Amino acid sequence: MKRLIMVSLVLLLSSGSAFATTYDFNAVTSNTYNETQFNALFSGVAFDNSGGDSFNVSTVTLQPDFSGNAVLNSPYTDAGNRTIATFVTLTNFVSVTMGDYDSDVDNLYLNAYDNLNNLITSDFFLNPAASYAGKTLSVLSPSWNIARVEFYGVGVNNNSVYWDNFTFNEESAQVPEPASILLIVLGLVGLAGFRRCRK
Repeated sequence: MKRLIMVSLVLLLSSGSAFATTYDFNAVTSNTYNETQFNALFSGVAFDNSGGDSFNVSTVTLQPDFSGNAVLNSPYTDAGNRTIATFVTLTNFVSVTMGDYDSDVDNLYLNAYDNLNNLITSDFFLNPAASYAGKTLSVLSPSWNIARVEFYGVGVNNNSVYWDNFTFNEESAQVPEPASILLIVLGLVGLAGFRRCRK
């Protein structure tokens, strides 16, 4: 019976749920931010411009996938430039909208990695040259093991793609009310007492 009480308490205290966090950058003032300034605006994730040290936030008219402000790496012309997003805690889902104005064909990539830098899953979209929009790419892992994602476009001007609507799942521990815990414990103790009386 003691084991039943302990298992019940552990399950009750460890129960949690997931919720999605989305950054659409509309509350961010249009400006160029270095990585430190940019990351101070967000929680749960840190962004790194692999080919530079800045992010340019501006209003874009790419429809319908974008929502007002979007981000462009600065500079973006270095070969292999990408955005690396590292999470404070592991996640199981990430999505990001990427696209640009119709200057060239862009191959859009979203890759998810675990703590050991193993590629877990990825998504890809070929954004045509005539596109004035983009696509929301997403990755989903069956377990909470995504430590970071890398996303980027490959085109004539390398990573000249805007990104927006960055979304990821976070796990939250639900803290039960003390009264609920007390009622459950008293119920289990009562059950134990009833069982002893029957013997």
